[in-house]
Amino acid sequence: MPNAKRKHKSQRRRKRQHSKRNHFNRVLSKTILVFIIVIIAGCIARKPIMSKYYQWKIDQPKVAQENVILDGILIDGKEVNGMNYEKAVNYINSKVDTNTEGNIITIKSKDGKYTYNYTFQDFDLKYDIECAVKQALEFAKDPTSDNWWRQFKALESGTVDFGIMSYNKAKVQSYINAISDKITVEAKDAGLKRVNGQFVVTPSQTGYTIDKEAILNQVYELIDKRDFGKEVTFDIKTTEPKHKDADVTGITGIIGSYSSPYKGGDANRIQNLKNGCAKINSVVVYPNEVFSTNDHFNPCTEANGWANAGTIVNGKIEDSIGGGMCQVSSALYMALLNAELKITERYNHSMKVGYADYGFDATLAGDYKDLKFKNDTNCAVFIESYLTSTNVVVNIYGKEIHSAGRTLKFHNKFIKETPPDDPVTKEDSSLPVGTTKLDVTAKNGYTYELYKDVYENGVLKETVKINTSTYLPRRQVTLIGTGTGETTTSAQW
Repeated sequence: MPNAKRKHKSQRRRKRQHSKRNHFNRVLSKTILVFIIVIIAGCIARKPIMSKYYQWKIDQPKVAQENVILDGILIDGKEVNGMNYEKAVNYINSKVDTNTEGNIITIKSKDGKYTYNYTFQDFDLKYDIECAVKQALEFAKDPTSDNWWRQFKALESGTVDFGIMSYNKAKVQSYINAISDKITVEAKDAGLKRVNGQFVVTPSQTGYTIDKEAILNQVYELIDKRDFGKEVTFDIKTTEPKHKDADVTGITGIIGSYSSPYKGGDANRIQNLKNGCAKINSVVVYPNEVFSTNDHFNPCTEANGWANAGTIVNGKIEDSIGGGMCQVSSALYMALLNAELKITERYNHSMKVGYADYGFDATLAGDYKDLKFKNDTNCAVFIESYLTSTNVVVNIYGKEIHSAGRTLKFHNKFIKETPPDDPVTKEDSSLPVGTTKLDVTAKNGYTYELYKDVYENGVLKETVKINTSTYLPRRQVTLIGTGTGETTTSAQW
């Protein structure tokens, strides 16, 4: 019985193997059949190409010997296959009027305001039938040429047409550029200047432009088709200015002002104060426009008028490019508050500055700390800024919308005091061993809030919170001389 079972299993295994082989053979047969069909189809598809190629191989010696033009080659749209040089030249001359005298190309605006006429001579237009015939005779004749197969494929896919006319596209472009220069006007916003204490409006200007590329394409098409009875027309596109005269009229006078005193003596700092005032002086801020102080001050470089002067660096005063500019931004800040314009971005200094009380300052730093405001009125705002011998002065002109009896006062409110961290020491190799030097004096930090008091005819009507300003504490830093020529820090600060 065991032997019978083993025999039965062996038979079943052979049947499975036989079935698998039959399945594999069927799949293989189908695959081979598909492959053969693809090959046959490819050959059928390639038959015209190959027949064309072999026909060329058969005819090429005869064609080369007779020096005639191959099948599929046109000159100026006309069939010239089998023609030699002389016959092709005479044939094309008989079919084409090559007289360019009196032919005018007209380019005009659709509104009829501008019309320009050009002759063929203006574009250096000429016919060269002989050159076209020579090119046609040589086409696809030399199988040793790098271009032969590309030329042959071009004939295989259709016809090749040689033009008989040439012209100077650079000249065409220059004439179109000249037309554009005559018509194009840049749109300009209405401007505002202050002359002898009076505002003078610089009127807005509508802009005009044309599509030079579209005109060029029309001219090229007209020339290529020799359709000289038609005109090339173009539209004049108008661009309206963003801000018109009405946006800069209606200023009634100063709506906010501030004067920030400074002490003379530091020539570089005074230069920076003058430079800062100049960069925002006579600036017009249109309705709903956002003004950025950094946009007018940056870059902070000597080339942009800034000098080295004292500024706050790591909790102490050090010389840096642009030192003093923040007094101008702080004066602008307070003038804007007095004008009751919308402040959208403002930062206080890390420590109190000498020219402004807590909460009354506005610092700038690179492109990440800015003073911005939005002109949320329906009239332009004009900034006037200048330096006297004692003060940074900023005046904001605009349309007064409040009553004559409205006055403002600003005051700050102490919130909290923050003590500094424990003192640290810092090794300094520039000092002799054993010596010490006080580098940074300890100072408490403070938080203040700034408020606006609104009075009507001397009566307090409301108090509005303006900002919260936190000034950081400063830990004491003492330098210890090492005299080693290396500098290390005992603590981070």
